[in-house]
Amino acid sequence: MTAEENRKFMKDFFERYYIKRKSLHDLCVSGVAIPDEMLADGADPNKELNIWKLTKSVVTEEDINKIEMKLNIKLPECIKAFFSVYHHRFEDPVGRNDIRNPFYDLERAYTHHLADNGYLPFGWDGESIFIRCIDLSNIPNEEKCPVLEIDHEYFFDLQFAAEDKGILVPKEQLEPLFSKVADNFYEYLNGIYNDVIE
Repeated sequence: MTAEENRKFMKDFFERYYIKRKSLHDLCVSGVAIPDEMLADGADPNKELNIWKLTKSVVTEEDINKIEMKLNIKLPECIKAFFSVYHHRFEDPVGRNDIRNPFYDLERAYTHHLADNGYLPFGWDGESIFIRCIDLSNIPNEEKCPVLEIDHEYFFDLQFAAEDKGILVPKEQLEPLFSKVADNFYEYLNGIYNDVIE
C-alpha cells in the first residue's frame, strides 16, 4: 500500500473500531487521564469517568523522524500511518496513542534485541503477556510481513542473559519462541475489529 492508502486504511479502522467499542460502552476512562482535546463533546472534565473521542493526530513527519532516530529504526508505512492518523485511548492489543505521548506504546514494547534481529516490536497483547512484532524480512512489501508474538518472560530471560555478556540475543534463539498472529498488520487490525485477535 502507498502512504496515502495506509492512512485511509488506518482512518477507516479507527473510526469503525471506535463506533464498535462505543456501542459496547467501552470508552470510559478516568476523566483526569484524558487530555481536554480528547474528551468527548459535551463531557465534563471534572467528572470521575468520561468518554474520550478520536482526535485528529498532531504527529508530524518530523516527529516520526525523531522517534526513528531515537530508536535507530526505520518504521514501515503501516506503522507510520497507525501512529499519525488519530489520537485515541484504546487499550491493548491496539494500544494507546495519547496526544501527550503518541509513541508511548511503541516505546513500551521496543527493544533493540528484537528490532536489530528484524522484528519490529510495536505493542502488547490484551493481557500484557506477549510482545507483538512485525517481521520485517519482506520489507518493502508490508503485506508480506507477518505479525508475530513472543512471550515476554522467555524473551526477557534471553535478553538479560545476552546483556550480561554484552551481546545481542542471537536470532536463532528467538525464532522458536515466536508464534504467528496474523499474515500482516492489516489483517492484525481487522482481526482485532472482528474479535479474532485479543
